[in-house]
Amino acid sequence: MSICVELAPNAVEHPFASMMAQLVRQNLDDHPEKEAAARRMSGRVAIVVTDLDLAVTIACGNGRLTFYGGIAGIPDATIRAPSEWVTKMSLVELVKIGPFVFPDPRGAVAKEIADEEARGTIRTHASPSSALLLLRLTNVLSVS
Repeated sequence: MSICVELAPNAVEHPFASMMAQLVRQNLDDHPEKEAAARRMSGRVAIVVTDLDLAVTIACGNGRLTFYGGIAGIPDATIRAPSEWVTKMSLVELVKIGPFVFPDPRGAVAKEIADEEARGTIRTHASPSSALLLLRLTNVLSVS
């Protein structure tokens, strides 16, 4: 059974939500091994594109990823970044360690993103209990 990637009714005309949903669907089609991570995702992640004043919320659970235009509900994690960096996040290099997939700290894009996080250009607001959700989201969003 494949992962259901869908747009919420308020996201049908939302360009960022549509783009994100399409990226995820394409990644899952191109990399079937990512479906296990998507299936285990549970919670809500809001991604705020600071320079475009846009946001999307991804609600995850029960093999379904639903994309909402704007912030919907109470996110377990929120990522705030300019559009350039939101786009680059899909290019993060990954490394598999045991059963887990992590951003590869040796990768050029991963290093750039870490530098921008240190500068405060990219901000992630999340509790420690959201760590697995964010790791799985990174895996599912990354085209590598």
